[in-house]
Amino acid sequence: MMSRPPRLAGAVLARCLLAASLCAVQPAAAGTARVDDSGTVVSQGVVPMRWRQLVPGRGADNSVEASLRVALRLNLSRWLNQPVKLYMGLAPVAGEPVHASWRTQGRLLPGSVRSGARTLVFEGLAGTASLEETIELTLRTDGRALVSPQSLQFYFEVDTP
Repeated sequence: MMSRPPRLAGAVLARCLLAASLCAVQPAAAGTARVDDSGTVVSQGVVPMRWRQLVPGRGADNSVEASLRVALRLNLSRWLNQPVKLYMGLAPVAGEPVHASWRTQGRLLPGSVRSGARTLVFEGLAGTASLEETIELTLRTDGRALVSPQSLQFYFEVDTP
């Protein structure tokens, strides 16, 4: 039975320790994760929808819409000082799709999303642990199919490289 000289065994051990230490400082694996938005405040819990046209008719616009203000508070501490892509999503709804569009104060991108989808609202370095932004949100759907109140579930996700 042959054994390695002590010098060679020490070199192998040093390489193993170096490899282990490099693994320990690697950033988290790429992926998608939900963002804690429990600090977000909605101006109204129940929002009445209004017809876009007073008398919808044949060939007319049958859309209903509502507007509200949302004070977003997103906990990004998990991704602090890391490059991220932040998305706003709207969960699928039963029946006709709901369209949401928003204006921002500039920290997030203005945009729109349809129920069952998500859209990019920020791309860059997560420079603060808590991202705060007020958005003016407008909701729109086909009023002919709206027969009872619906609960809309918005969410935020982060993609990391």
